[in-house]
Amino acid sequence: MNIKWQDGDRDFIRANAATMKDKDLAVALGKLTGREVTLDAVRKERQKLGIAKKPGRGICALTGTRDAAEAGD
Repeated sequence: MNIKWQDGDRDFIRANAATMKDKDLAVALGKLTGREVTLDAVRKERQKLGIAKKPGRGICALTGTRDAAEAGD
């Protein structure tokens, strides 16, 4: 079943993608919306929004952010 993403859902992803894993975002969105939200659905929507994460297990940082540029990454 396809998820109809609301603006509030997208805002939540934008606001928390830098500090939360996609799996944690899926769980939190599921609690907020009252429906099942999968890891793959969150990942796909985050990528559609143009939000790219750094590669690596357990890393929550985004690529191309000012914090990463200042740290010399």
